[in-house]
Order: sequence, then C-alpha cells, then structure tokens
Amino acid sequence: MRRIENARDLTPTEQQLASTARSLGVRLQGYTIKEFAAAAHVSIPSVHRFCKKIGLEGFKELKVEFARAQALRERHSTNVDINFPFLKDDDAETILESIAAVYESTLRDTRELLDPASIDRAARLLTQAETVDIYTQSHNLFPAQMFCNRLLSFGRVATCHKGIERQTWSALSSDETHSALLISYSGLGPNLATLLPILAERQVPAVLIGTPRAEQLNPGLSCYLHVSDQESLQDRITQFASHIAVQYVLDSLYGCMFALDWERGSAFLSRSLPHTALPALQSPQLSPAEYAGIMMSRMR
Repeated sequence: MRRIENARDLTPTEQQLASTARSLGVRLQGYTIKEFAAAAHVSIPSVHRFCKKIGLEGFKELKVEFARAQALRERHSTNVDINFPFLKDDDAETILESIAAVYESTLRDTRELLDPASIDRAARLLTQAETVDIYTQSHNLFPAQMFCNRLLSFGRVATCHKGIERQTWSALSSDETHSALLISYSGLGPNLATLLPILAERQVPAVLIGTPRAEQLNPGLSCYLHVSDQESLQDRITQFASHIAVQYVLDSLYGCMFALDWERGSAFLSRSLPHTALPALQSPQLSPAEYAGIMMSRMR
C-alpha cells in the first residue's frame, strides 16, 4: 500500500488501478489479471505498466506483495495508541510494554516507507559535499546534533545551529560545495519557508527527512527520506513515535555514509582515538598508538 501511495507520475489509468487495488485489498488474491483489469475498467497491458511503475515485475508479484503485507499486519497487530500509549493508572510493566510496542510499530512502518535507493542517494549527496549543514528545530535538535557529532567523529565537516538566525546565516554562506539535511516530521517547520528558497538560490543539494506529506508540501528537493506518519501533530502526549523514527533514519544514514567512505573514515578514527579515548578504558601497558591499533583491528 505504501509503495502504491508513494508512486509518482501515475497516469489517470494507473491512478484508477491504484484506487482499485487499494479498495480490493486482500481480496486481490482471488482475482486473475483479466478480472483485475475489468474491475478497474482498463486493459491488461495497463496492468503490466502499472506494476512496472511501482517497481514490481508483474501482476503475480503485486498479489504476493499484498499477501505479504497482510501477513505482516496480522503478525504485528497491536492495540497500543501511538499518541496516548499509557493511561492514568498503568503500572511500570504495562508502560514498558506499551512504549516498546510504539517503537516496534513505528520502526516497522518507517522501514516500509524508507526506499533503500533514496537513502543511498542521500548518503552519496552528503558524502560528496565538503560541508554538511543540518537544519531543524524543537525536539529534533537533539538527534540532529548527535548526528552532527557523529559526522565530525569520522572527519566530515558538519554544522547544526539551533536558532533560526544562525541557520539563515549558514544557508546564506553555503554554496554547491555544501549539502543540506533538513528534518521536519510534518514539513510545516517555520524555518523551512525561510531556508528552502535560500538553499535553492545557492544551488545547495537538499535532503528532507519527514513524512510523505512533508514531501508534498515541499517539492523539488534533491532527496526525501520518509518516516512513519502515524503520530498526530497535536493530539498526543508527546513525540514518542516521531523521535524514534527520525533517530532510526539518521542512524541508518550515518551507517550508509561511513560505509561509502570507509577507508577515509577508518583512517580518521585511527588518528583520533589516541586523543578521544577515555583514559579509564585504556590499558596502562599500551601506548595511545597501540590502543588505537587494537580498536581499528576490531573494526576490520
């Protein structure tokens, strides 16, 4: 369903097929391709083109994907309310299970939304840049600053400013040698209206982490990384789901970036370990260089 919902440039005929597939749901399993085409009032070749457009080999694989998705939903079904996962008199054990269910549901949903090709493209855009500028606000600043520190820890030049004034200065001073990573769950962040026109004018490649709706509200960027959109923007206790979704995307993006630049990152880590390692964890019998060598051999 996500694959269909996020498909781009569908023709009116393909949109009709998408609508028919959504309405049929699991009942699609009992249809032949001829019956499916008839239900959508289209031709059989149109069905083949639709399947190709959403990244599938054909109608048989479409039916397999629907069956797989239904099995996953049944296996992982949960009654937890993502926005209000605990009640007034819940005990600690109940709350522990509820929050775990929120995390599991959110991570599963985000993984279904995340396109590996998109996260690979985003990693390459950020890795190729001389400087990575990270833009976000509110509670997303905490995972954003952690991501910035991780980039710095393997030799990437990165910035993550808190105030909109400093973010604006950063955008104005950037150019095509920079890349921008913007984080906005809803796509409604007030800083986006200021920053995006500046980044476009400065020809800065921009990656947005947010819900599919955030992409619709902010079209034309270089890359989009989607997170689960099950959390309400206002009717909630706090951001239990969105923060874990953003953290998951950032951790995955960091892993992809390090993997792309493994030799350079490993060399920088080797140089930095003697200066950054906690003294209490180092063996007194080892020199800083020997300690760094042991750590690097573990990475290999």
